[in-house]
Amino acid sequence: MENKKSIVYVGYSVVVVALYAFAMYRAMKTQVGLVTTAFITVIITCVFLMGFLLCDGMLRLCQMLVMYAVSGESFWYILRNYFALNIVSATILVVSMLMLSIYSIIERRFLLDYAWDFGSSVCMPLIGLAFCLLRISNLAEWELKSLDLNVVKGLDYGTGMAYSFYYGYLRLILPYTGTATKGIIEKIENFEDNHNVTFPVHKLFILIPSSGYVPPDLKEVSYQWMESVHKLEEEQRSRAGNIGRLYFNNAYKIYPDGRNSNNDPVYVVVEGASPLLTYYEVQQHNHPESITYKQYKSDIIHKFHIKLGEILQSNPETRGLCELIYYDDYDENGDKVNVAKILLERISKIRDSLK
Repeated sequence: MENKKSIVYVGYSVVVVALYAFAMYRAMKTQVGLVTTAFITVIITCVFLMGFLLCDGMLRLCQMLVMYAVSGESFWYILRNYFALNIVSATILVVSMLMLSIYSIIERRFLLDYAWDFGSSVCMPLIGLAFCLLRISNLAEWELKSLDLNVVKGLDYGTGMAYSFYYGYLRLILPYTGTATKGIIEKIENFEDNHNVTFPVHKLFILIPSSGYVPPDLKEVSYQWMESVHKLEEEQRSRAGNIGRLYFNNAYKIYPDGRNSNNDPVYVVVEGASPLLTYYEVQQHNHPESITYKQYKSDIIHKFHIKLGEILQSNPETRGLCELIYYDDYDENGDKVNVAKILLERISKIRDSLK
């Protein structure tokens, strides 16, 4: 990979030298022929740097506007991320502005006016070359910001979390295997018999909040509408050297309209997607990848949701046993949503579909 990049740099360097030579030749043949070759070289270099900065600014602006439209983050947060210069870009900016100031003071003429005297045959290739160098060198780090997760063929973090969650957890606790190991439906039915209650839907509900955060107790995000009742039957699995590891799910009951409404509680087996909580916690610390994970939060969580649904549906042993619920943590007024209401709405839709 490094060898290929070096070859590309050499190729572009040859083009730069050729353009410099042509520009100096044109300058010496025009009305500015008295200008020294050294000064001409400085001017052409400054034109190149200004073109570089022009392309850099346009790319950052376009990417910032796209991200602002789809990410839901604040405008100033995105602006700060996209226009935070790295060392190379900052150096280019300072050098270019310094050259521009010196030339403008000496000649009392705007630099780009003079540069355009060379003709579009010189200036336009230089700007185009700056654009290409910007792409391959990644000096402005714009390629990372414009990353399309669909291009990496499943290597993105969201897809990886989905596969890990499925094969490391859901595939172990959801299906009935025909052995002593019980599936989620059997466990719910046994819970109903043992506690004399009824679950309207015999599925495991997985919460996928847009922030990735799910509290230890869902009562915290339900305005006290929910409370944990009891664990379903636990089972032991030996995995990766961990002998007899315990797996279990929790049953909750939901009080429609709150505990004081006198409505009968609705029982449900529900939990948050634990990989997303880990992902959320990574963003809260100062790791090298934290800022990138935070920037791509919406895309990664969306990818996790879509891929996990595809995996569950593509395997007959888990199809129809799990209900994924993606939701925004806050409504349009900025108020925290009531997860209990979201669950009740989904349960109602499922029951209506079965009539």
